[in-house]
Amino acid sequence: MKQNYLYEILELSESQKNELTAAFEKVLSVSGWINIEPFVEDDKRGETAGLFSWFSARGPQVPIGTLVFEGGEKLVSIGLSHGAGRNASAILSDEGIEAPSTWQLKQDHPKRGFVWEVNKTEVDTNSASTFLMEATYRLCLAAQERFWVVSVNHLN
Repeated sequence: MKQNYLYEILELSESQKNELTAAFEKVLSVSGWINIEPFVEDDKRGETAGLFSWFSARGPQVPIGTLVFEGGEKLVSIGLSHGAGRNASAILSDEGIEAPSTWQLKQDHPKRGFVWEVNKTEVDTNSASTFLMEATYRLCLAAQERFWVVSVNHLN
């Protein structure tokens, strides 16, 4: 049976964190995924192009935070892809930005980023919103203002 997903784009300022929290709650109530990244104008993005990106030890210059829930009793996966390389943990720690203690770190890779897993019942959507907004902003050298672009995909 084909599943229909609804797709929407949100453009959020720091004061609109509650909209991201509501989107997380919607995805956790059905299933789907959310991607969040700091807003960076196209001409300010300095991505490594083509073949050279394969040999880079870093991920994307503009970090992407992700929350994925496949429904049922499955674990929630929360990711943070970044271009800070091996320094990402230290940068976040120095800024006092820490993932909630209920999240289990499954990956901390300089190029592929972080991946945590957590039981759906242990996800505090407000803390998740705060963490992903702060972490993506702090790890983004190109972000000038505290605005984010969020894509929300959930079952209809």
